Amino acid sequence: KVTAVRVHILRTAREAKRTGMSKSCKGMLETIIKCVEDTDCTRQHSLKRCLKSARLFPASCQKLSDLYLSCRRGQLDMRSRLRGNKGF
Repeated sequence: KVTAVRVHILRTAREAKRTGMSKSCKGMLETIIKCVEDTDCTRQHSLKRCLKSARLFPASCQKLSDLYLSCRRGQLDMRSRLRGNKGF
């Protein structure tokens, strides 16, 4: 399940660059990608491999990943949609 979330992060990042993503979670997505790019993992492996592999994913970026997942979940929650999702 966690790997699926990380693959979703990578897929969403590609779409955001292509379409100009205008969602409340965009800032979190950019922060996660920057966090992963700044670690040693991307010096040895590709960004895609670092995001897919649970073993390679940096522990320092895990909290950001959890916050992003919470933000995305809030976009589907009707109560959050009425009040507005808390952006980054």
